[in-house]
Amino acid sequence: MSLRDELLGTASGVPSFSIVLPNGWEEFAPDAVAEQHLLGLAGDRLRTAHRPDLYAQLRAITGRAFAGLRASKAERIYLQTTEWESGLLLPLSITAAVRTAPDGGTLDPIVTDLIRTKGATALRGDQRFVRWESDSTMSMGSALVGQHTVSYLTPFPEPGRRRALQFTAVAVHPPTGDGDESWRPLVDGMAELTDAIVSTFEWHPV
Repeated sequence: MSLRDELLGTASGVPSFSIVLPNGWEEFAPDAVAEQHLLGLAGDRLRTAHRPDLYAQLRAITGRAFAGLRASKAERIYLQTTEWESGLLLPLSITAAVRTAPDGGTLDPIVTDLIRTKGATALRGDQRFVRWESDSTMSMGSALVGQHTVSYLTPFPEPGRRRALQFTAVAVHPPTGDGDESWRPLVDGMAELTDAIVSTFEWHPV
């Protein structure tokens, strides 16, 4: 078994797959090595911004985030780690996690419920995926931020439709409620970007 297969999850029963990322983005496993690497990158940015006082808070947030990723059976994490030429670093992350049908059944009831309750549809006509969106708020240290989430579900290439890979893209934005939604075009753009990224997904032939 190749190192690439191990990194992409074949060793844990997840078929090998690939996805095309934009410039400046990287792929990580949800392990301690990635956690420390990303924490280091964020710490460098805090020091550049003359806010090293926020590092302890950031470390706690990062620790909780990675613990949650491992608990949710996340396979991969996709993040922009290098600013674009414009200086833009998107407040956006994408995770890929395994989702299993309960009680040994199929995913069909889950998909039906997503269509009924979440308004899920095919990804821009791509029938491999069902796609849905949601909005929420979360605490980030002492601040409250908004989250726009776009999720995508695609079944494993195996009989029975019992397992699927779920991509979850989370864009962070200022909290709503004050009437100022100047951030909305950027969030809409991030949703379009994640649609484009996920549409490049491919299972590898066995």
